[in-house]
Amino acid sequence: MTLGEMVINGLMGAAPLGAVYSVYRYDFLNPSDAPGFGNIRDALRYGKPLSSQWKPVDKSNRAGYGIFALSLLAFGFLMFAGGWLIELIDRL
Repeated sequence: MTLGEMVINGLMGAAPLGAVYSVYRYDFLNPSDAPGFGNIRDALRYGKPLSSQWKPVDKSNRAGYGIFALSLLAFGFLMFAGGWLIELIDRL
């Protein structure tokens, strides 16, 4: 395993940990409001709106949403550009 692979694998492991940390640390999910099977069935049949388990953004959870979004963005970037970054690190 080359140095570039170790770095990129470490970053790919850290990115989901950032998302998990933001969900754990900042209170922006309310699992009790998650739609159940009956709600999903009614939404598909009759077009009724689904309730959201995401809380609205306010001062107490704004940083949590930011960390969550950046973590998922970093993970997606590493998924698509990871091979190129590994070659770049190995060349240096």
